[in-house]
Amino acid sequence: MDLTSLFCADCVRHMPSMEFALWLAVTAGISLFSLRKGHRQFKRARLIEDMPTSKIRSASQGYTELIGVAENRGITLSSPLSGSPCVWWRYTIEKYQRSGKSSHWVTVEKHAYQQPFNLRDNTGVCEIDPEGADISCRHHHVWYGSTRRPVSLLVPPRHRNNFLGLKTSIGFSGRYRYTEYLILEGDPIYALGDFVSDRAGQRSLTPEQIQGDILRTWKGDFAALLEKFDHNNDGQLDAREWQLVREAALDEARRQQSEISGQPLQHQLAKPRHEGLPFIIGSAEQEQLSSRFRRGALLYSGGFLAAGSMASWLLGARLLG
Repeated sequence: MDLTSLFCADCVRHMPSMEFALWLAVTAGISLFSLRKGHRQFKRARLIEDMPTSKIRSASQGYTELIGVAENRGITLSSPLSGSPCVWWRYTIEKYQRSGKSSHWVTVEKHAYQQPFNLRDNTGVCEIDPEGADISCRHHHVWYGSTRRPVSLLVPPRHRNNFLGLKTSIGFSGRYRYTEYLILEGDPIYALGDFVSDRAGQRSLTPEQIQGDILRTWKGDFAALLEKFDHNNDGQLDAREWQLVREAALDEARRQQSEISGQPLQHQLAKPRHEGLPFIIGSAEQEQLSSRFRRGALLYSGGFLAAGSMASWLLGARLLG
């Protein structure tokens, strides 16, 4: 059926019942989907605007907003397609396909870097685990080629930093389209997620709890225990010798705890455990991220109104006929 027939009341009235039900379900479904997505985008914009920003050193455990700059974690990372130095990347490779008179791009490869990077503010450093996050990047570029993977770097290394500061599209011909999103070292970072310090819980353990772990480890090499604590050489550990083992394990536990307490506290921001809370990372200013979600909310609201109006029109034309 021609789509223009949907705007003809007489055509809708004489439409077969199954076809009418299908169009009504499609338009109503699009309307409800747009309403849900629009509400989600608006909620995220309000969260970014209303959530107080915390400093890493004094941040509370739990759902937290941090602002700082991106840093590598002691490794040199390069993006797979353009070879650009960065702290995080995501890319998509699409192939142009023709089918009869129609043509479209088909995704053939899509990957994102899932290892953590650091966010630094003026009070400390926090590890950002990007897995499961809604990530937006200020560095986004698109180019084309005739092979599945680019045959050379996008731009000469000496020009890359200036080039990646812009959203670009170069080389408009080719069977393959490459899209790359990057977070570069030194980029401003906005992050909203679950903040945890001392992930392993080592600082909250008592020496006795650490002692138990040490004893279990030592018992795994019983021959070494005998060599060190079997003073009467009878091939076993008696009650007095076991007491020496426990005392030695407790001394080792106190030494380890002293080392842990002298080390800087480790912080991490990751996906919230509560499913209803969004996990957002953006390499842009806070106001830009908020505007992005507000624009998304407006677009989805338009979709809700358009599809909802269409569903109402179809239902009214059918019933009033």
